[in-house]
Amino acid sequence: MFVLMSQNPPVLPVKGGPPLWLWGMLLVATAAVVVGVIASGVPDDPADLYQQALQQLNSGSKAEFEQSLNRLKQFPEYSDHVILLEGIKAAGETRDPKAVEFFEQAQKNAELKPLALQKAGESLTRMGQFREAIDRYEEAIRIGPENADHSRLLLARLYHAVGALTLAETTLDEIIAGDGTHTGARQLRAQVRTDLSRFAEALADYSATLVTPGDVASASPGIITNYATCMLSAEDTEKMADFVKQHLPMINEESLRARLLFQTGDLGGAEALIAAAPAERGPQPEFLILQAQIALVNGEPEIAEKVVLEALERMPRNARFFQVAVAVFKETGDSEKLDVAEQNLHQLEDLQKQLFDALTVVGDNIDDVDGRFRVAELLAKLGRFPKAQQWFLTGGAIDPERGDDAQKQMEEHLRVVLPLVGFADDNPPETPADSNKGEARPEDNVNAETNGTKTEATPEGTSKADESQSGVKLNVAPPESKKKEDGSESP
Repeated sequence: MFVLMSQNPPVLPVKGGPPLWLWGMLLVATAAVVVGVIASGVPDDPADLYQQALQQLNSGSKAEFEQSLNRLKQFPEYSDHVILLEGIKAAGETRDPKAVEFFEQAQKNAELKPLALQKAGESLTRMGQFREAIDRYEEAIRIGPENADHSRLLLARLYHAVGALTLAETTLDEIIAGDGTHTGARQLRAQVRTDLSRFAEALADYSATLVTPGDVASASPGIITNYATCMLSAEDTEKMADFVKQHLPMINEESLRARLLFQTGDLGGAEALIAAAPAERGPQPEFLILQAQIALVNGEPEIAEKVVLEALERMPRNARFFQVAVAVFKETGDSEKLDVAEQNLHQLEDLQKQLFDALTVVGDNIDDVDGRFRVAELLAKLGRFPKAQQWFLTGGAIDPERGDDAQKQMEEHLRVVLPLVGFADDNPPETPADSNKGEARPEDNVNAETNGTKTEATPEGTSKADESQSGVKLNVAPPESKKKEDGSESP
């Protein structure tokens, strides 16, 4: 008799204790604890702590910064670094006089001196001590070649903000000569050249920084507006056509979009934007110019003349308007109105030439208050009140003792403007110059944040992508792209 054996293997007895995978996890955790204990016993590296504190200042991590700063204070040999950090912190809290004290102390350390000078220049600029700020920047450039371009950029921003356009351009030329791809320098030089009505050169600078669709997408609205305005002023139809095809929705101002569409031959698109404008606001001055131009293209000079006469009340000192008016009256054959329009245009062109000459006079001089008042007076005569107000305030900021004089000059010149040569039947409504007050504020100029980015507190300075446009809070700054009082645009 055979006994059948089970086909299943015998069951092994289970030994006590946790499984092997749990032992593995316990070993890893134990090792981590041991490493942590060992690491906690190793002293901080003060150089790493200093860099960490700088990064925390940049990111706004106040609590973490204070922790790093307190740990850094344990290293006596890094006392100057602590002082510099305290200064950067004070400057970020708009305690500039105290910040300057810290920066002056930190300059005793040769390693920190270039950055301390640079930061002192920024604070002194905000305090209105421009000559002292320039001295700090120039010394930082001389002794800190590794970060000289950022110091030059800050210096150029100061020059631009106080109207020393020649000095600003020369300083930016030095940056671009060494680095032709420097976005911040290129875009600020474009703004300087725009201020000097050198639109083709400005357009070349903007174009060099807006090469790819990504460049355009990441640019600020102000940069895009200035870029488009330079295309129009330089009459570069090829660039306009390409821009309209790819990037038109990025333009916020309907009138500017309509101008681009008109100049690239899309009359229907321009008319659609004009028709879509809210009726309660009334026709925009720029739209009136476009309506007259469209009527001329469509062979309707009588309609164009009607629009021009309506627009006269809104743009009594706008040279582009009078260029269109001249074309309209030539078509209608109204010699009397043509003569008046031509006289206005010629006088406005002469004022523009005088303005260019006045800008040249103050372009290499930061101390000429009367020269800046002259620029402001000419801007007022051209009906560009926000810009005029800015220049009066700049003169007062350069010499605080002339502040009352600046106020009196504004009261005298920022008044109602009429056409330089009146039409026989015109009776334009009074449009006080103060209707746009608040557009050019004295606290907006030097050191304004650019493109929504802040200046980084790093020894290397800010990234080039963040260094665009003049951004100095001089206590006086030009708006990026404000409307002129006469209804036209100021690039």
